[in-house]
Amino acid sequence: MELTQKHPQLTPAAEFQRSGRCPVNLRWVIFHQKDSLEDHGAIIRFGKRRWLVDEDRFIIWLRENGSSFSTPRRKIN
Repeated sequence: MELTQKHPQLTPAAEFQRSGRCPVNLRWVIFHQKDSLEDHGAIIRFGKRRWLVDEDRFIIWLRENGSSFSTPRRKIN
């Protein structure tokens, strides 16, 4: 077993977004799917405002959930 499988590389969300390796707007996805991402181990909260991303798990989550992803619609009065 490789060391990276035991201890995955965690990247700060802002750094992952800037790197060009993130294929979506990460802040938007975290805002709408935070619980699912956390349950999958794709993101981890560090402190009060910082998110760390397990890039491999995030991409797996995206492949599994991307086609059915939708944001809640707001009611227009």
